[in-house]
Amino acid sequence: MPLALGGVSFAFVWASAALALVAVALAIADARATPRPSSLPVTRASEPQLSLGAPNRVELRIGDPYTRALRVTVRDDVPPAFDVDRRRAEVEIPAGGEATIAYAARPRHRGTFRFGDVHLRVRGPLDLLERQGRVAAAADVRVYPDLREIRRYEVTLRRGLAYDAGQRRARVAGRGGVFERLREHQPDDDPRSISWKATAKRGRPISVEYETERQQRVLVLLDAGRMMSSTLGGLTKLDHAVNTALMLAYVATAKGDEVGLLGFADDVRAYVVPRRGRAQFLRVTEELRRIEVTTTEADPQRAFEFLRARAARRSLAVLFTDLVSEEASRALVAAVTRLAGGNVVLCCLLGDVRLDEVATRSPASTEELYERVVAQNVIDARAKAIATLRQRGVHVVDVPADRLTVATIQRYLELKKRIM
Repeated sequence: MPLALGGVSFAFVWASAALALVAVALAIADARATPRPSSLPVTRASEPQLSLGAPNRVELRIGDPYTRALRVTVRDDVPPAFDVDRRRAEVEIPAGGEATIAYAARPRHRGTFRFGDVHLRVRGPLDLLERQGRVAAAADVRVYPDLREIRRYEVTLRRGLAYDAGQRRARVAGRGGVFERLREHQPDDDPRSISWKATAKRGRPISVEYETERQQRVLVLLDAGRMMSSTLGGLTKLDHAVNTALMLAYVATAKGDEVGLLGFADDVRAYVVPRRGRAQFLRVTEELRRIEVTTTEADPQRAFEFLRARAARRSLAVLFTDLVSEEASRALVAAVTRLAGGNVVLCCLLGDVRLDEVATRSPASTEELYERVVAQNVIDARAKAIATLRQRGVHVVDVPADRLTVATIQRYLELKKRIM
């Protein structure tokens, strides 16, 4: 404003120059009073193992070693494969204190990733400028299959409950000698299971339930070929299968079973010899973290021949795959049928809700009509292949991705009780 009035009087020019000098002096003072961002202590905290597709909490703790409060804008350098709920945040740190910023990171892939440095902007006390810098905080982080189901299962066990997801109870007790619990007698229960002492005390029939003691070998077979590369709910079909496989391995290990793993596409990509114990579960978990989907056609015949050469003992083979094309389905059915000759085979398939929607939607154009015909052909070929598998003694689970874990664990427990 004074400079604009310089044509009226030269004094205004001197006034504008004086104001500019004052502004520069204040800015210099503000800069000198503003601490360097790299001088602030910053730490990043998160779970040691992040879960795939889950909102994992990440915390940034920023300290203020100075005698006055600081206003700081923070941005973390997150791996590109992570989705976060916010990229930056502003916080006021009390003098000599600490502030915590939390955000949710949702990894889209399994594997090892790297966080970068933490970028800071510290605002000066006069509010004239901000000093920008970064604090070295680079660190590697490993993303595993979804571990939340395992934590949930542990909680239900500590509470004396069965594994459940919602309302259904899925734990199946056997006829072993290990006492599990007392419960109300059901019409189809064996009368010999009635506890007459508990019945007399409670005034109604009470049965004793024992947990199965039978141990068996469980082989987790993962198809990592082209058919498992499509996406459902933000994750590939293989990722959904890996999450379920991890939960199955955990439950089977807790039951005392031997657990092994075979991942395959056009060739064997991962193999873990079946063993018991927690150390074995950790080995399987690490291999599951490393398995990646491929764009090649899977060769189940070659993979199952590899397995038969190394596992002669009868096992419960749990195969995670999908049926898309009729030609691929024929090859898979033939290979699974041969595998079922010496093993109990459970084939776990992921139903695609979108495919059903396309097949039942009224077409509004020629393109939508074509999509409906193709979708119906895929559904028919899939249903035919499933019927063939069941006719040949293969057990099949065909459910949407959000129900795969519960359905697989339920069927495993049922087969453990009735067949093995």
